[in-house]
Amino acid sequence: MASRCITLFACAGLAAFTAGCAAVGPNFKTPATPAAASYAMAGDAPLPQAAIGEKLAVDWWGLFRSPEIDQTVRQAIAGNQSLESARASLAQARDAIEAQAPRLTLDANASAGEDRVNLTSFGFSNFPGPDGPITLSNPTFQIYSFGLSGSYDFDLFGGRRRERESLLAQAEAQGFQTDAAYLTLTAQVVGQAIDIASLRAQIAAAEEITKSDQQTLNLVTKSYQLGGGTRLDVATVQTELSNDQGAINPLRQQLSASRHALALLVGQAPSQWAPPDFDLDRIAAPASLPVELPSELVRDRPDIRAAEARLHAATAQIGVAQADLYPKLTLTGSITQGALHPQDLFTYGATGFFLGPGVTLPIFHAGELKAKKRMAEDQARAALATYQQTVLQAFVQVGDSLQAIVHDDQAIADATHALDSGADSLRLERLRYQDGKTGLLPVLDAQRSYARAQTTQIRARAQRLRDAAALLYAVSRNWDGDAAVAQAALPAAGPPKP
Repeated sequence: MASRCITLFACAGLAAFTAGCAAVGPNFKTPATPAAASYAMAGDAPLPQAAIGEKLAVDWWGLFRSPEIDQTVRQAIAGNQSLESARASLAQARDAIEAQAPRLTLDANASAGEDRVNLTSFGFSNFPGPDGPITLSNPTFQIYSFGLSGSYDFDLFGGRRRERESLLAQAEAQGFQTDAAYLTLTAQVVGQAIDIASLRAQIAAAEEITKSDQQTLNLVTKSYQLGGGTRLDVATVQTELSNDQGAINPLRQQLSASRHALALLVGQAPSQWAPPDFDLDRIAAPASLPVELPSELVRDRPDIRAAEARLHAATAQIGVAQADLYPKLTLTGSITQGALHPQDLFTYGATGFFLGPGVTLPIFHAGELKAKKRMAEDQARAALATYQQTVLQAFVQVGDSLQAIVHDDQAIADATHALDSGADSLRLERLRYQDGKTGLLPVLDAQRSYARAQTTQIRARAQRLRDAAALLYAVSRNWDGDAAVAQAALPAAGPPKP
């Protein structure tokens, strides 16, 4: 009994000692922030007026001051199925932490059964007796047992601790990935809303063009009837009208596809939901474009934070693989009660137990364990490269969006000027044609130029909105997706304030 007590005290002392030992393997350190101080490259156009260093609000789409966009984003956050999948993946990652094999385990077992011993299988068929051989039978009897067993892993070199560290980092990465999914969804909703508004404006412009074609056709037909034109003039304008009418159908098809895509983002079947009538004139270009500094963007963007957490998880796995190279010490014990009758259970004679330490020392694994450690190191290097690439891609994304906005502003100015000039040219050419001072061809040329200018100006305005949305999405900071779902369930508070 004394020896058993000594063993218990020794194991307890060793457990207390090893609990404070540092785990093997490298400790994770956050990678250094890149030294980039700007998003512009030498030779780029001057950046637009942007609030550099200002953090963007969580509901960044409110800068477009569109109640229809705000309403649709809220519906998407509440009903999108991809978000539900991301939330389930996050819950799974968190559950994996709890599912890790614990250092201390305790199990109970109980059984009751009938057993028959086949003595003849051991060669005992009979025994000699005073009156002759005694034939043996195969006895049948009941056995009852109850027991407890447990084990404790001292985790001498921290393999279990590193494994838990890796699982925590993986759950953190999935959390950031879920946040990134929320942000991606909001950007997709805003993009589809802008596409719908742009297509509706293009269809309206195309319908206006067909009305203009019809006016020109009426004008040419009247002139022909009065002897001031030719049949060829009438046929030419009729062809132009048919071509312009035919160009509307592809736009309508694109509009239907965009509306259906938005229904998918909201989590509804097209037959069960319809988007608002987004109007390009009711979507304002953000007056302010908050843009974080590169050093702050690295700490706020969820995709960068997710890549950093995955690097942390991979670094911890090096410690897991390294700990497998060293001995493992466990303390195991069990106590068992076994008897032929239930009333004899829990008596001293029915008690058996075991308690003692166990050591596992890897001696020969044909290089397997060292190869796994090298694999873990290779994985960590790959995760570091992925992290650095993610940071660079973020910087490029922001830089591209800023440059696009610069060129969009110029494109809108040029398109607006061309539209105004085209409208004047068309009006003047029609007057000249009515007065007989010019032929039909200049009128048709002016009409085509005006139509192109209308479409170009609409597309330029829509592209400016898309690029603003892309920039705001690129600099969106980390946010709480669960809180966003709860907020989406509340009634809309009205149009966002400018």
